[in-house]
Amino acid sequence: MSASREKKQRQNDPSQGLTQKQRQEQAEQQAARRRGILYAVIGVIAAVLVVVLLVWHSGVFQRSATAVSVAGRDYNATDVAYYYYAAMNDEYQRTYGSTFNPQEDLHTQYVDEAQTQSYHDRFLNLAMDSMTTVAALENAAAADGYTLSAEERQAVEEIIENTKAAARQYGYDYAGFLKANYGQYMTPGAYKACLEREALVNGYSTSIREKETVTDDELQNYYKENAASVDSYDFRVVYISGTAPSGTDSEGNAVTPTEEENAAALQSAKTSAERFVSQVEAAADREAKFIELAPRYVSEESRSNYEEDPDYSLAEGVSGGNLSSYSLPYVSWLTEAGRKSGDVTAATSGSGYYVVLFLDRYLDESATANIRHILVKAELNQQDDPATADVDESRIPSQEALDAAKAQVESLLAQWESGPRTAESFGELAKEHSADSGSAANNGLIEHVYQGQMFEAFNDWCMDPARQSGETAVLENPQSGQQGWHAIYFESWEPPLWKVNAEITLKNDRMTDWLDGLTEGLEAVQGSGAQYVG
Repeated sequence: MSASREKKQRQNDPSQGLTQKQRQEQAEQQAARRRGILYAVIGVIAAVLVVVLLVWHSGVFQRSATAVSVAGRDYNATDVAYYYYAAMNDEYQRTYGSTFNPQEDLHTQYVDEAQTQSYHDRFLNLAMDSMTTVAALENAAAADGYTLSAEERQAVEEIIENTKAAARQYGYDYAGFLKANYGQYMTPGAYKACLEREALVNGYSTSIREKETVTDDELQNYYKENAASVDSYDFRVVYISGTAPSGTDSEGNAVTPTEEENAAALQSAKTSAERFVSQVEAAADREAKFIELAPRYVSEESRSNYEEDPDYSLAEGVSGGNLSSYSLPYVSWLTEAGRKSGDVTAATSGSGYYVVLFLDRYLDESATANIRHILVKAELNQQDDPATADVDESRIPSQEALDAAKAQVESLLAQWESGPRTAESFGELAKEHSADSGSAANNGLIEHVYQGQMFEAFNDWCMDPARQSGETAVLENPQSGQQGWHAIYFESWEPPLWKVNAEITLKNDRMTDWLDGLTEGLEAVQGSGAQYVG
């Protein structure tokens, strides 16, 4: 090394000229600085890890991960959970909770005995089906420029307020209630987004449906093809039990009938039913004979019903569609082409026999009515009087309570009459004051009321052919559990019920075809976020 370079190096070396002790102290200071830097870096890493863990447990990562992708749209765990838990609730309600326990792990509860599908997989698949339809509708709505209306946004806010009220009722805070019902990652913001999405696709679907028109020719063709289910039927029917009564042993304990006893009882019911049929067939006036014989063949418990009311066995204006929905064993016989008034038969139900007398079949062309109403129930007595064993006073309001209910209804009607006197203003009062929660949620509106649907006084008023739009009435409701008074507003006459139902069916079929076209070829693909659903 040259002398000049060596000199320069010494000048740049701060340790030159230091004693050995000073050099040692300097080295220790440098090591301490290095340790300080290292500890600082470790501290920063630890702080980052703490933040990561906090964020992880907050659910941010889980919610942001894509759970399902379909039709170019990505949905996270809360989006899918909204439909997952809806499917779970539907299944629970349908089976009355008999097939699975929602409080236990759904991954280990199976749909079938072979354990080929868990309930978790079932609900996730149903949710993915829903997401496929939702994605298709979101895309179609966007293409058509459809956005949420002010009314739809208001409806979302009302649902949120109702959910908050339910949370309070069950002792939850709002956020906790959502987690309890939609999984641990659901938040108020995510729930609102799900509601808005649901309102959007439902509103868009409704707008498409409302554009559909059904001609009278189409309705008539529908009737020709479905006359048996569209027509209405009048008939009389009684049931003869074929189950042996339970006995008691010497200690008073119930004894279940044996198979032999039940078989003998069923054979006896068959013999009785055949005898009933032959006696009716032999009569000149078959309906009168049916009414006369009915009390003799029914069970002792129901005999008085037939004795006191000659029309207890009568079914009038029952549509074929409703008959089929009950899966009654005599439906095919009753709806068979060529059936004549006075025809009678016995049909087995497996545990007894129905005896049925055919009276009439017809197409009901009577108009239906749209009405609004406000029900004010009378307050019931607080307790039953033990001195009157045959009367339950706790189910009977006092005259004073009935008078108070009537006064309130009349006051509400007077309030309406002092305003614009419109269907909408009546609906606002119904929404706020009516005890009929079902119609109150729809501003008191009941659509397509048909002959015989309501109790007698209500039916006679609203189905009066002379009734005109805007007319009102105050009527007493005598039905058990509904005792009180109604304010009724007649809104409009509507087409016959069969046309209403036929139009609904035809539009539903068209909407199904339209949705099938939107979703054709679409496939929902699970993402990593699917593991956080359920």
